[in-house]
Amino acid sequence: MKNKNYRKNSGNTIPRKYFVSAAAAAALTLLSFSCSPKGALMRVEASEVGFSSETGSEHEEVKTVVRVARIERSDLENRIKLSGEVYATGRVNVMPDVGGLLTKILVSPGDSVSYNQIVAYVDSSRPGVSYAASPVRSKVSGTITAVPAVAGNQVSVQSVIAVVGNLDRLEVETRVPETYLSYLRPGMKGRVTSRSYPDSPQEATVTELSPVVDARSRTVLVTLVPESHSILRPGQAVTVDLVLENHENAVSVPSSSLTERSGGQGVFVVENGKASWRGVGVGTKIDGVVEVTSGLSGGEDVVVAGIEELSDGDLVRIVEG
Repeated sequence: MKNKNYRKNSGNTIPRKYFVSAAAAAALTLLSFSCSPKGALMRVEASEVGFSSETGSEHEEVKTVVRVARIERSDLENRIKLSGEVYATGRVNVMPDVGGLLTKILVSPGDSVSYNQIVAYVDSSRPGVSYAASPVRSKVSGTITAVPAVAGNQVSVQSVIAVVGNLDRLEVETRVPETYLSYLRPGMKGRVTSRSYPDSPQEATVTELSPVVDARSRTVLVTLVPESHSILRPGQAVTVDLVLENHENAVSVPSSSLTERSGGQGVFVVENGKASWRGVGVGTKIDGVVEVTSGLSGGEDVVVAGIEELSDGDLVRIVEG
């Protein structure tokens, strides 16, 4: 008696249950390779597949993975970093009235001097003619900040023997490339940082601008006065962060978040799990950040990664990082 669970096929007997399993596998294969609404094969996570209660069939909700940034209002500064040097204000060069041999220097940097005080002597004698040493006097009161001359050298009436300044108020000089000439104006702000106190920048204000551009360096001499000079000393080398532009309470986005559409430039804003394209007006671009002049008010979640495959109205899944 033949077993009913087998059938004959080219001389071989095959269990009927294998025909059922093969049919199920074929159906699953077709389902796994079904095309997405966009016509591309996409992998969908189990948590993103829903079920229709009316038909009992599965339907896919394809979500694009994106990364977002919360846009907040803040001050947007356009700055350049320069090298500078600290000086005492009211600097006056002390020079001799006659040329000759600088025989003696009576002061050192840091010494206080008064008006008409003798700071050095110059011997103007020549072979066959002897003169008494001529005194070199300070024309102002203050503090000796530098003594560039060296005793024993010949000097002229244009030689600087010493520099006198006012230590009660310091200033910083820096040279700005002529490229930024259109930004320069008295009253603009900056920050001065010394190597001795790198974590304590001092706020400063531009007080003077040279009326000419140096022909050799193609730079403009700019003078700033720091608000506090308790940690600064004349002669120090400092770093100057000069603020060329300051946009207060501005809305800004990373430049990578901007996209081009038929309507112009814009960004994708995520609301209720969907990406919505929004046109924006742009202003100043600074170090990878773009000022938004219209279209955003602040507080929006803007897509900054995953934009390439994104369209208006797409469902999204936000990832951190």
